[in-house]
Amino acid sequence: MGRNNNPTRGSTIRHVVRTIAAASAAVATLAAGLLVAGTANAADMRDPFERSIQNGNPGLWANLGTITFSNGKSYPDMEQSLGVVDSVNGKNVYCIQADTLYTGTMGTWGDWTDERTKPDAQKLAWLTNKYNNDRDDLTQAAIAGLIHQKLDPMGGEYLDGIQRLGWKDGTSWDTYAAKMDSLWNEAVANTPSNLDMQYRYTTGKRKGLVTPSIMNGNGVEIAGIQYTVTLKGPAVFDQTGTNTISGTTTNEAIHLSWTATGNGKVTSIVQHKIPKATRLESPNQNLMGPTDPQTVSKNIQFEVLNNFKPTIRSDQSDHRIEYGHAPEDDLTWHVDPTGGDWIQGATIKSTGTLYYFANKPVEGRTTVRDGVKAATATAAGDRDGATSHVDASSITMDPGFVKAHPGATPSSLPATGWYTWVWQITPGMQDANMRQYLPADYDWSDNVLEAETTLHVRSMQPTITSSVSAAYKTDQSKVTGADGVERPAVQIGSAAASDRTDVVYLEKGGVIRDKVTLGVSDVNGDGKTDTADWLHTKDGQGEGRETEANQITIRVNGTLYGGMTREQAEQAQKDTAAGKTVELPKQAVKLATATFTTNKAGDYLLSSRKGEKPAGVWKAENGIDLTNLPSGYATFVYDIANKDQDTESQTGIKPSDDYPFAKDVHEAPFTADETVMFRLTPKLDSTVSSKEVKAGETTVDKLVVAKTNEKDVWPTYPETNVTEGETPKSTPLSLDFHGVLYKVSDDPSAAIEETDTVPENAVKVHETDIKDVTKFGTYTTDSFTLTESGTYAWHWVMTPSLTGDQNHNPLAALAWRQLTHGKVQHAFGLASEIVRVRKPETPKCEVSTKSQGEVTFENGKADLHDELLLKNCSDAAKAEFELWKQSNGDQSGDVLITVTGKVDAKDGIHSPTVTVHETGTYYWREKVYDQTGKLISYGDARKPNETVLVKEKGLASTGVGTPMLLWAGVLAGAGIALALAGSRKRIRL
Repeated sequence: MGRNNNPTRGSTIRHVVRTIAAASAAVATLAAGLLVAGTANAADMRDPFERSIQNGNPGLWANLGTITFSNGKSYPDMEQSLGVVDSVNGKNVYCIQADTLYTGTMGTWGDWTDERTKPDAQKLAWLTNKYNNDRDDLTQAAIAGLIHQKLDPMGGEYLDGIQRLGWKDGTSWDTYAAKMDSLWNEAVANTPSNLDMQYRYTTGKRKGLVTPSIMNGNGVEIAGIQYTVTLKGPAVFDQTGTNTISGTTTNEAIHLSWTATGNGKVTSIVQHKIPKATRLESPNQNLMGPTDPQTVSKNIQFEVLNNFKPTIRSDQSDHRIEYGHAPEDDLTWHVDPTGGDWIQGATIKSTGTLYYFANKPVEGRTTVRDGVKAATATAAGDRDGATSHVDASSITMDPGFVKAHPGATPSSLPATGWYTWVWQITPGMQDANMRQYLPADYDWSDNVLEAETTLHVRSMQPTITSSVSAAYKTDQSKVTGADGVERPAVQIGSAAASDRTDVVYLEKGGVIRDKVTLGVSDVNGDGKTDTADWLHTKDGQGEGRETEANQITIRVNGTLYGGMTREQAEQAQKDTAAGKTVELPKQAVKLATATFTTNKAGDYLLSSRKGEKPAGVWKAENGIDLTNLPSGYATFVYDIANKDQDTESQTGIKPSDDYPFAKDVHEAPFTADETVMFRLTPKLDSTVSSKEVKAGETTVDKLVVAKTNEKDVWPTYPETNVTEGETPKSTPLSLDFHGVLYKVSDDPSAAIEETDTVPENAVKVHETDIKDVTKFGTYTTDSFTLTESGTYAWHWVMTPSLTGDQNHNPLAALAWRQLTHGKVQHAFGLASEIVRVRKPETPKCEVSTKSQGEVTFENGKADLHDELLLKNCSDAAKAEFELWKQSNGDQSGDVLITVTGKVDAKDGIHSPTVTVHETGTYYWREKVYDQTGKLISYGDARKPNETVLVKEKGLASTGVGTPMLLWAGVLAGAGIALALAGSRKRIRL
């Protein structure tokens, strides 16, 4: 099987038979029908070896040399080739007789019958079939080597000879041997060797699996093998819905699910094809190749049953429903595993009964006999896992229940209670053609289950308490008392309260606060209050949605009423504590309101100060000033009314007398810890008898203790020294007022600015007291004589009255601190409190001058002077004169000529003479100073008696007088006087 390249043979031996050396085994399949026994196309060629070379079949050549076999045969001095020898009907064929020369494909093809080598031939058939179109020389040489190794008795000796000679193209023997091993392992792994099939039931005998297994010789599942499984009997495959299924194997077990369509026996048959080798029996060299694959099969038999037992797992859609919602139910249909799977095409019906329970039913203990039949519904399922939903439209109310509860509907159930669905399945409930699918005695019921029970909440019931003391607990504001000591501006009442009331004492103008605690009643009776006791919005309807975030928002209204007396507050507190109905007295004034909305229970601060970020802000009623509320007693009142709630937008249901609340919530006035007392802060004002007096005259001041609010109440407190059993008398708070007259300035005309405190420069000149004031009114001081001129002002301060009988009442000082402002005074510098004291009037200093009138302009000049006239000017010391030249226009164009030096200020004294060198109109302005140099008089510009006309000699006077001449000069323009326009400036003379 080699080519002779020995030159000694010359041309006598042109060709030799090509030798194929086998190195490793492979398997391939030969297409069916390519050759028939006794035929071999191309067998008549003259030179078959030459044909093989010309066809270019892939393989490797060994080096030139000799191979000798143990049977005496040899190939001397030849080049050996190993690979595909020919192609028969499109399939590669290979030599299987190494010691015989290949001369062609003459002979008869037939099945591989040798049982010993048949498994290897099958693997090599798979390998040759896979690589039939692979033209790689190494691959095909390795396959040819495998065929010699596994199927050729002399193949081992032949491969040893090839290894000794070596490959002509330089390929190493290790590379070649590795390729043979790789191809053989691939063939072993992918050639089917064993076929098996098993079955098992998964649901009764109605559903199950068949598991075909196609494995190699190592017992490993083979991937890529096409198979077909057929069921003969009353069953179909779930995947195809028919009795046949085909597929391709993977490396994992195949599980094919089936469903019975009736009762009986089923035979499962699996089929697949395995590779098949064919053999050429030739008079020269035998050949091997693949042929049509062989079909193999395996079958098993099992029994199926077609009955089933349907069941229902039901769970109410919402285990807590509110008014306006029906007890809806969600059903999921299932089967009892002992009865097999759901029969395809079977539709099963069930009847549900809704029972009402006054108390929450207990699963396993409560039965339907403990409840009242309220309604019924019917549901149907057509498969395992099918679902049914029962809503208001599919619920029929029971006539007996409606008779007992008129108006009851699925969405309008009476009051609060528990409703449970109980479902039942029997053959009698089914359509005639469906009863066959249930056992004749089948009777299934789910009884009373917790999952099937829902709580119906008709309405909620909010609660409210409030604590004004808690609202002010951390208040740190201070107020200064008459003694100058700072005390808390807020005092929380106690057993030692001066007025014997549960009250918090506040300053007028302070922040109004109250702390409200909103809660809810336990409507479901579970011993706790939570979101289950609250109504919910539309978004909060449904299982798992009833959260605090989805609770309805409710509106709480608060009102502050005031202007009441201690006696009224005290009695109201007693009546409220005793459970009596308390009404507000007629004199109560609605002071402020606050509203807040919330959807959760908790503590809420209501404050008049927005900066505290309260839940609600106290806002004054019309005509009320929160900074000036009536002194006296006030109480907070809260209401949560159905009519005020916006449920329609939240739940879709309008409010009514019992929705959303079972009843309105109203907190009675003067409940515990809901009373405040606004301390008395009277307005102090006073009016002097005369606003202006002369030194030596008297003055009288009238103090007005007035209400700052027309509804102010004068506080009282009960006496303590009373006989047991007697009602203590009310004692009005007694106040003293201390007045001081201050001198503010020696100047009677001095201005006084209003201030909160007495200025440091004010001098106390007189003090007086008005004592034991127990009501609002006007009180007059004794007269006081003012001897010095200046500006004076009264200032009044309120102080505690701790004299007289009150010295025997230890509560007086406490009453002062609790019932009235720590310090009351009016502003210093009130216009009505100012007294101006003046000295006798002295004549006013009068200053004027007398000018020359007209002066003749001669020799280019004129001498001017002025005469000073003084009257009642004893303070005058020095004088100086300004000479101005008047312009034709307004005063802004006048020019200052000069300012004379200062002279003694005496009546009739002349100014220093000033020489001018231009004609025109001039005027004088005088300045007079006192001994300190202070300017006390400055003359006006352009006064007629201060004006001098300087004219040319010979210009006749018209006799109209100086003023007329002045105006004529102004009007004459440049012909009479030089117009000096522009800003004032000096000119040199």
